[in-house]
Amino acid sequence: MKTIAILPFLSVLLLSGCATSQTSREASVFCEGEYLIALDDEMALSDMLSSPASGLKSGKSRFHDHLYEMIDQKITSSREQRKHKYTVLVMSGGGQNGAFGAGVLNGWSARSDGVMRSDIDMITTISTGAMALTYALVGNYGDDDQRLASDAALRKIFTETSEDELIEKKDLFSIISTNSLANTKGLGAKLKEAVETFVPMIANWPEQDKWAGKSAFVGMVNMDDGRFYVVDLLHVARHTTIDPKAQDCYREVILASSAEPVNFPPRFITTNPTNPDGGDMYVDGGLRFGLFWNENLKALKDREMDIEVYVIVNGDLATNSFVCHDEGGCYTEKRIIKNKVLDIAKRSSAIATDQLYKGSLNRIYWNLVKEFGVGNFVMNYTYIKPEYIEREYGRNKNCRKSTSSFDPVYMTCLYNIGVEVAETWDWQDFQP
Repeated sequence: MKTIAILPFLSVLLLSGCATSQTSREASVFCEGEYLIALDDEMALSDMLSSPASGLKSGKSRFHDHLYEMIDQKITSSREQRKHKYTVLVMSGGGQNGAFGAGVLNGWSARSDGVMRSDIDMITTISTGAMALTYALVGNYGDDDQRLASDAALRKIFTETSEDELIEKKDLFSIISTNSLANTKGLGAKLKEAVETFVPMIANWPEQDKWAGKSAFVGMVNMDDGRFYVVDLLHVARHTTIDPKAQDCYREVILASSAEPVNFPPRFITTNPTNPDGGDMYVDGGLRFGLFWNENLKALKDREMDIEVYVIVNGDLATNSFVCHDEGGCYTEKRIIKNKVLDIAKRSSAIATDQLYKGSLNRIYWNLVKEFGVGNFVMNYTYIKPEYIEREYGRNKNCRKSTSSFDPVYMTCLYNIGVEVAETWDWQDFQP
């Protein structure tokens, strides 16, 4: 009797799970093979142990060739005879903390001296930072109207968008039977709108003058072959005028780079639409981002460029967050984690992300030292400091502790902080 009584309850749960979206190999998105570049792990014992995804070639030489072409375009278009400066912007992931980076970009737009956004030669990003890439591109290199539209759209998405508009958390039975804790249908719709609005603008930019030699790399990991892949999305955007499927590829690469394993569904990309096995599975590229830097800096050194790197860390570089409460003021939060699997997993992910950010900063710095020598480069970074939170909370109570994964009130606080950081040029010289 007890078993019979519980069946209707189970049926309701199972049916509720049927409405959730599920990515699959059979519904893979097509990308031209030339867009995806596989970077081999230097720790691999031999190239014989693994091979790139079906239809793709291994990539260090391809990556170098692409970078050399971009750098040479920049040199050719410049009339300067002195050594050329090459400016790189690195944007981290960070979920709702991406509002800080959005503020930095828009505050940077308001500057009229020093390093301008249009001076940036390369944008690189991984994880949820990839969601801001399209806005960063148009805000850097568009005309006045395009930049204004892009900056306004970036501000809106990071200050007015709620969690319910972006992700849908799944019930227990859906989690067991699908490939993520949440579906990102809303996030995908927001990205589709941005791509359809701004990618046609990008596609019409010429490849000379201020646009010469620019690139915008997104990284992702192929779960099937274990390799790190990079895609120059500026290159893909330019091809949308001649490749009708390039726009879908552009969007899918961003979703793949943003697909934090377990939390968000993986994405499936194929370079061979006739492959009966479907496409390959791609996820967030954070864990292997260092591979990109190793090869990137070698190419820049070969062309004798003066390098400046600006890193936007959409996080606080702390294991325990600094929070503000109306009742208790501002303090470093001390956590007592519940002895439950999801709470443990969530905390483990937060600690791993913090370590990833710190490790990435150190790796970028030491790679710069290795290739250029101490004192022969500039590396500036900014992050969400506790004093920024406390200062903004004193002005506006919107810096109180976040109440959800995407809390518009808290994101507005972070956005305002980012704007002020850029307007006052409050970057730090990185020292390990």
